[in-house]
Amino acid sequence: MIFPNKFIKYEESILFKMLRVLEICQDKDVVGISELYSLSENKFDGIDEFISSIDILYILDTIEIDFNTNQIRYVKAN
Repeated sequence: MIFPNKFIKYEESILFKMLRVLEICQDKDVVGISELYSLSENKFDGIDEFISSIDILYILDTIEIDFNTNQIRYVKAN
């Protein structure tokens, strides 16, 4: 589930789990999608949660994705 509520704890929500993806992207200049998943897969219950977290981060302009090289880069805010 994406959002925490009275049935879903914050630690079980996508909002919490995507922080691991964000940490990895901040630590590395550029990271491949498959490498990112392998580094963070223990946080997610499945690939669908990982993809949802990537989608949310992309929509929020926190990361940018190069679809030609399948690499993700962290976008630094001004």
